[in-house]
Amino acid sequence: MKRVLGWILLSLSWPMLVQAQSTETINVQGLSAPVDVFTPATGIPSITASSETDAAFVQGYIHARDRFWQMDFNRRLASGTVSELVGSSALGTDIQLRTLGFRRDAWQTYAASSQALRAQLRSYANGVNAWLASNPLPPEYGALELTAAEPWVPVDSLAFAKLLAFNLSADLGEIDLTVTIGTYQAVGDAVGFDGTALFFEDTHRQAPPDGRVTLPDFLSSIGVLGQKREQLSASKTFPKIDPEQLTLAENLLGKMRSNPVMNRILEQGPEEKGSNIWMISGALTDTGSPIIANDPHLSLDTPSVFYPIHINVRDANGNEPLNVAGVAFTGAPLIAQGCNSTLCWGSTVNPIDEGDFFFETLRFNTLGLPTHTIYQGQEEPIIWIVQSYFANQLDGQPDNLERLNVGVDAGGITFIVPRRNNGPILDLSGGQGISFQYTGSGPTFEVEAFQAMAKAADVDEFAVAVQQFDFGSQNFGAADIFGNIGYFTPAEVPIRSDLQLLNGPDGGIPPLFIRDGTGALMHEWLPLENPQPGQSTPSEILPISETPTSINPASGFLANANNDPVGTTLDNNTLNQVRPGGGLYYLNQSVYASYRQGRLDRLIEDAVASGDPINTADVVSWQGNNQMLDAELIVPHLLTAFANAGDASAWPVLAGVAADPQVQEVVALLTQWDFSSPTGIPEGYDPGDNPFALGAPSEQEIMNSVAATVYAQWRSLMIQNTIDATLSAVGLGNNRPSSTLAFNAFKNLLDTFDTNQGIGASGLNFFTNPDAPDAESARDFLILATVRQSLDLLASDEFAPAFANSTDVMDYRWGKLHRIVLDHPLGGPFNLPNGLYGLSTVEGLDGIPRSGGYQVLDASTHNVRADTLNGFMFGSGPARRFVGNMTPGGPQALQVVPGGQSGVLGDPNYANQLYPWLGNAFLPLQLDPDQAAADAASQLRFEPTP
Repeated sequence: MKRVLGWILLSLSWPMLVQAQSTETINVQGLSAPVDVFTPATGIPSITASSETDAAFVQGYIHARDRFWQMDFNRRLASGTVSELVGSSALGTDIQLRTLGFRRDAWQTYAASSQALRAQLRSYANGVNAWLASNPLPPEYGALELTAAEPWVPVDSLAFAKLLAFNLSADLGEIDLTVTIGTYQAVGDAVGFDGTALFFEDTHRQAPPDGRVTLPDFLSSIGVLGQKREQLSASKTFPKIDPEQLTLAENLLGKMRSNPVMNRILEQGPEEKGSNIWMISGALTDTGSPIIANDPHLSLDTPSVFYPIHINVRDANGNEPLNVAGVAFTGAPLIAQGCNSTLCWGSTVNPIDEGDFFFETLRFNTLGLPTHTIYQGQEEPIIWIVQSYFANQLDGQPDNLERLNVGVDAGGITFIVPRRNNGPILDLSGGQGISFQYTGSGPTFEVEAFQAMAKAADVDEFAVAVQQFDFGSQNFGAADIFGNIGYFTPAEVPIRSDLQLLNGPDGGIPPLFIRDGTGALMHEWLPLENPQPGQSTPSEILPISETPTSINPASGFLANANNDPVGTTLDNNTLNQVRPGGGLYYLNQSVYASYRQGRLDRLIEDAVASGDPINTADVVSWQGNNQMLDAELIVPHLLTAFANAGDASAWPVLAGVAADPQVQEVVALLTQWDFSSPTGIPEGYDPGDNPFALGAPSEQEIMNSVAATVYAQWRSLMIQNTIDATLSAVGLGNNRPSSTLAFNAFKNLLDTFDTNQGIGASGLNFFTNPDAPDAESARDFLILATVRQSLDLLASDEFAPAFANSTDVMDYRWGKLHRIVLDHPLGGPFNLPNGLYGLSTVEGLDGIPRSGGYQVLDASTHNVRADTLNGFMFGSGPARRFVGNMTPGGPQALQVVPGGQSGVLGDPNYANQLYPWLGNAFLPLQLDPDQAAADAASQLRFEPTP
């Protein structure tokens, strides 16, 4: 603990952060008054302006100076014009993202936005363009043979905001899940098992493996808990998927799989999108003030997702309408997470169901293009949008763009369905298509919500501000200096006709799958009758009174780590709870994360039970916790299997594998393991390490590291030997559940083994062994034999670059497998590590060795099926770590991001914050403009010119 705090206090002395003092004046058009930018050794700028529009101008300028490539790439991604940067290889991405229409929706948002926001967006764009007019482009453009970039326009900022919200909230898994359950049903009918039960009860369970809930009393407080409607259990009444519709869904899924951006969203479903946030009441802390902590989990790329910044606006009369510090998304004039003088806030992903896919029946013209959808027997016109695509030729000739030939039915025309909130048709075949309706279509006001949050004086004002956050489904947490803590989930949940009016067939097709667009099953969103404050969706949504919310709970703390906030999934059925006054209370049918909240909840509860006040050091330590809760809950099954094998009456084959000396060595290690996951190597970065002088691991760290390695490999192979092997045996090897779902299924089989003997609700036996005398022996043999299999694999040629074919168990150090590369879209020298900046690596292995593991609190998840040298690497995690103590004099806050302030390769700040991030240390979050000026290593003054 002292070591961690020591690095917090010493962070400013680290050599990578040192800069020489300098002063520079820049004369620009577009300002009403001078603006100063003070930058300390950390490289984090502090803007002091006399108006918000002037602050937005300078924010745009310095964003462009430090991150223009990132900004340009993101706006092109949102607009479907990436091919114009990187060439025709991105055409598929452009077509699908332009079909979704983030830029179309951004134009509508701009038109509907307040005059104040439009003025700031214009000023921000002017600042970006002022930088572009007088500075060379970043190095990426030279590699792409481009000598100029398009000017920034206000809609660029909103288009990227739309894409970001979609990426955080949209669940494209409905397509995959429709294909999966349809295939399960068809194969089950042919082979002789229950394919529907296989999906809902065995492999795609909604019940969390560790049932910690953020607001355990919320449902009862609004009159929901205890009211059930069992006949709506989808696992009992789900209809068969039509074969033609199944083929259409398979085709669309294939197209999305071939698109790197869409496939990333598919692979990182709701259960993989993460963040942690918790707020501790002052009644439980050593200072008597609340403490708030947040670490949003996004892709760990280069440049970093977030840009740390401080913005102070003080007018001529001494009024201070804005003083906010935190992290921004480059490309927009906002602070996404941060603090003002009296309040701090953060967020985690809340995967509520904000959209539906529909099978549409279509009418075509003589050219074979769709002109109408059919709803309740009536034709309804489709809107056509003609598209043109261009690509950078990369042929040695600078700025050579050429138009691409794209068929009118392959992306050359986007087909819009007005009934679907003007959502698009994503794919079509024969007489049918698949459309998409979601609450983010049309004008939404997330940027205005962020700006309102930045000005909220206390938790009550924050509660009003978040009501403008229409799309992007977040759990927001806030704490103020007046002693209040709060939790809010403001995004808009559409109310479906069949679920509210119960006017569809019992069971029907739940929103987890592609729904019926013809009107026959009453799957429409209800017309708007009861508009909510700040609502943008033109349909009925769940009222604010029924969205999970809590201020100053009796428990004294609030925490969410993408777990089920209120407990609707605990019984594995989200379709059986009734709203006050009728209709189903429905939030989400996606799979929540579980183990991070499980660990966090236990840590906080243990601290409260101890009676000792919680302090900042405790919170910092928890944020760096890398104990595997899944292992804590699973290893007892392995130890039980070993104990059973030692029984005198045990099956000889089972006793034989348990007698293996290396298996016994592993069991001894797991028995002593504290479930932490240190790197165990001198080159590895662990919480509390000095990142500039890494030391040798202790004997205990080595033992824990080896235990983490062997357990992780055993876990992977156990999933393959149970879930995957059973599915493959019946012809479903291509329809496996995702990483998280597969492990949840495996844990459920172990937890229910005494009752079910390894046989799922489908009737399939997941522990089949015809030679075993009984089910328990079959299970125990597979568990222990997989330990032996894991050791053989770790000693194999596949892992030789890490372990040199060693058969010594103690050589299997976790840091040689659990590594990270912070990827750049162009790869190569732009990635981190890249041989520059002095980052520690292991010779012959890609990436930076780092502690962590599957769903640990210090997020660093890898695929639980990993069985290769690079399979345990991770690519997402804390895009920002933040801890704030809400003292009466103002927030005392710390933060750090994984990378650098600058995104320009060769800049000293390209990786300057990565070092403290790797050691779970922090930099100060500066909110005092006078102190920022005093601490400045450099100053920029922007002077207005006529």
